[in-house]
Amino acid sequence: MPICRNCGVVIEEGVERCPLCLTPMGRVFEQGEGTSPPPGEARSAVQVSKPLTPLRLWEIVSLFAGTSAVVVFVADFVYSMTVTWARYPLAAIIFLWAAGSLLILFRRHRPLLLVTETAALLIFFLALDLLMPTEPWFLSLALPLTVLAAILIGGIAAVTRGLRHRVFAILAVILMSVGLFLLGMETVLSLYLAGAFRLSWSLLVFGCIVPLVGLLFYIQYRLKVTSNEVKKIFHL
Repeated sequence: MPICRNCGVVIEEGVERCPLCLTPMGRVFEQGEGTSPPPGEARSAVQVSKPLTPLRLWEIVSLFAGTSAVVVFVADFVYSMTVTWARYPLAAIIFLWAAGSLLILFRRHRPLLLVTETAALLIFFLALDLLMPTEPWFLSLALPLTVLAAILIGGIAAVTRGLRHRVFAILAVILMSVGLFLLGMETVLSLYLAGAFRLSWSLLVFGCIVPLVGLLFYIQYRLKVTSNEVKKIFHL
């Protein structure tokens, strides 16, 4: 196949110039089986495009986070000679950096990733609670909602792994988890705001979700539709 000696891109037959760097075809060499470009004539595609390793990705994330933190800190400190409003975006930047780093580090260990990401989110909420001059809300509001969300996400991941490519069944599981989270959220909010257990709108939403969940399960196990068939139907 013709390969551009300037940038290493594979060129289709009949093209007069390289589509990437516009090098004329006269400066393109032919690479067949068992042959290699002349010394000093071309760079290989591997040398041109270096893979983005997890370490490099973490370096990019850290660079962005560090630059953003410096900009926010300097902007607040120069204006007021102290740190006031910058505490909140700095806490958010630290959390995003930690979440991104954990995702890169534990991307192949999903249970550990879920636990560490949940812990990072809880630490972030605790920091906000300590920084805000209001009534404490971490233990009574942020902690139960975050733990509930983490449990439901872990349950979705475990169940959908067994369902494999059953699209409608997976959608039903996700929808049911959303309904359960709304029930838990209103329960926590009612205890936090009114000091009493009270359910109203979440029951209505959950009552509407249950028939949809049943319908999705019926469609899945009646028609036995897989994800590949869904892609064919919608031309994805």
